[in-house]
Amino acid sequence: MTGQHTEVLSPLNVAALWPQLRRLSTEVIATRPTDPLHLRAGLAATGVGNLPLMPRTTVIGLRDGLTYHGIVVCRQLAGGAAWEAVSLRIQRDKDDETVEALLQAAAGAAAERGGRTLFVRYADGIPYEDTFRKAGLIAYAREQLFAPPQDEEDEAAPGTPFRPAGRADRPGVFRLYCHAMPEVIRRNEAITQQEFRAVLDLRGCTSEYVLDNEVDGLDGWVGAGESEAHLMVLGPGSARSAVDLVRAILPASGTLVVCEHQESALHIASEAGFAPLGIRVLAARRLAALNPLKEALAVPATPRVPN
Repeated sequence: MTGQHTEVLSPLNVAALWPQLRRLSTEVIATRPTDPLHLRAGLAATGVGNLPLMPRTTVIGLRDGLTYHGIVVCRQLAGGAAWEAVSLRIQRDKDDETVEALLQAAAGAAAERGGRTLFVRYADGIPYEDTFRKAGLIAYAREQLFAPPQDEEDEAAPGTPFRPAGRADRPGVFRLYCHAMPEVIRRNEAITQQEFRAVLDLRGCTSEYVLDNEVDGLDGWVGAGESEAHLMVLGPGSARSAVDLVRAILPASGTLVVCEHQESALHIASEAGFAPLGIRVLAARRLAALNPLKEALAVPATPRVPN
């Protein structure tokens, strides 16, 4: 690593780096397309074109002279309490030192911007798991990815017990999260409701549905985005209704994501014809708050006058 250093790239530098991304051809962590985010991260602050509102992003590069050996792209999640590393590209096929240096730099950049957690999602079995641990990331959960059934055309299921979620349902969804997810997940993801906003943003859901119980609370939650659908349930009954809803609203090219601790949903999804695609690992690093001290004014020393 002699002569190499990491730096946060300015928007103009990111835009200039865009045509050179083909040289950084090895993607380490991204499990979804990120090219538009690379481009917009560089252009959003330059005023070039009428771009849609984008989340706050930062791009960090590791270079030696004018040659970049890797970059990592991070985005701020809702609430500002957490950041996610969405893409990490390197020049070589395998480069542990570059990956570790970029993740360490990403954690520092997130902490400087007020983040308390850095999330990384990656495919299970990649050769960088030891490197991630050296960079301070702790794997705390695994997600099973499913492809929707393709044998028949699905129509919207009439009479689903789920209803569209509103803003007033956020506290109830957080309470459901506290009941449905074990402590090992909640400790790394969301202890407070503000941090839970980041978890919902991490899932990338644009529409949400909830299932009311007979008392006063929620028994299920389904969140759907452009390419993925997530669910949280408390029992087999709500799991079956949630899987039926996902089957009705998920596009043919979409993916159902089920946490390993949602065992009833895993079994029901398999019985409903969802085909396993693979396993994705969730990792997080808790960050210390970086509060820069204010510049202190020099106070001239006064001679002590004897009494």
